[in-house]
Amino acid sequence: RRSSDLLPAYGQKRGFYSQMINFLGNFITIFYDWTGNFGVAVIIFTLIVKGLLLPLDIKSKNSNAKMQELQPEVQKISEKYKNDPEKKNRKIQELYQKKNVSPLGGCLPMLITLPIVIIVFYALRRVASQTMYTFLSGLLIANNGGMEDILAQIGTAISNSSEIKMSFADILPMLFANPTAYEDPANLVRALQSLPSVIGEETYMTLIEAIKGVTETQILDAIKVHGYQFLWVKNIMVSDSGLTTIIGTGMPFSSIFQNSNGYFILPILSTALQYLQTWLTMRNQPKNTANNSGAMSFMNKIFPIISLYFCTMYSAAFALYWTMSTIISVAQILITDWVRKNKKKKQAQLANA
Repeated sequence: RRSSDLLPAYGQKRGFYSQMINFLGNFITIFYDWTGNFGVAVIIFTLIVKGLLLPLDIKSKNSNAKMQELQPEVQKISEKYKNDPEKKNRKIQELYQKKNVSPLGGCLPMLITLPIVIIVFYALRRVASQTMYTFLSGLLIANNGGMEDILAQIGTAISNSSEIKMSFADILPMLFANPTAYEDPANLVRALQSLPSVIGEETYMTLIEAIKGVTETQILDAIKVHGYQFLWVKNIMVSDSGLTTIIGTGMPFSSIFQNSNGYFILPILSTALQYLQTWLTMRNQPKNTANNSGAMSFMNKIFPIISLYFCTMYSAAFALYWTMSTIISVAQILITDWVRKNKKKKQAQLANA
């Protein structure tokens, strides 16, 4: 099955955020169907998203540049009225108004883009969940054609159940990733311990036996055919982790990198790039501005750590999006700085001519 089979699964929930998640999810799957490789689809998607956000990025950087140019005048005002804080603040605000500069100009674009990042995160998460379900159910049906009706019945039973709050699309990968559930349903996470009674003991055991019949070779071959492998990551729907198998099963630390899905490359790279982006951004920031406040400084320091967590714990598809997005942001900063420095150099040459 191709990812186009997933499209009807989106759009079941209403609300602005749900609709946006559905829209982006469909958008990503279209690129996947076009390229045949999910990693390439994510890269194309990232380029488009960053292109749409480019005007906001440029506005933020221009605002920061203007604030930097006004810093000498701000310092003069601060020194002149150091004993009168109220008048000092009023004079600084008058300067900003005169020069048509907003101290929050560099922050507002970030606040606007943050919800977009969250929507993209959930869109990729939903795509990964739906894709893994389609992929794994396809393997079960390939081994036993009768499983198609059984899976449909299980999905209906779970949807109609008040005991289980998760969808079957989320549950099936968890069953593949939890071998101890084969022996005892009590080893399932608490939310799923009622699964055998909801779908029926016989149906549950039939499902478990079908899962046990899927070999690792089958999974690897199918991943390659479906285009889920990307560079060193065997399955981009699972985290780029040396402690995770290709279907999301956790591994003990003693088995790190042994038949793992990845090698922590994307999480480490994304974190390093986040620190680089923070350093490049802060080095040109004028002091005593909203962008250099304690809260913003704290956010800049904690953001790379948050990046490391999400890129390690969630799908490599999101880690790839985040890494590519940060690479583009770093490139934008370097290009903008280079253009600004050349512009100042030319202005200085004309002034001295």
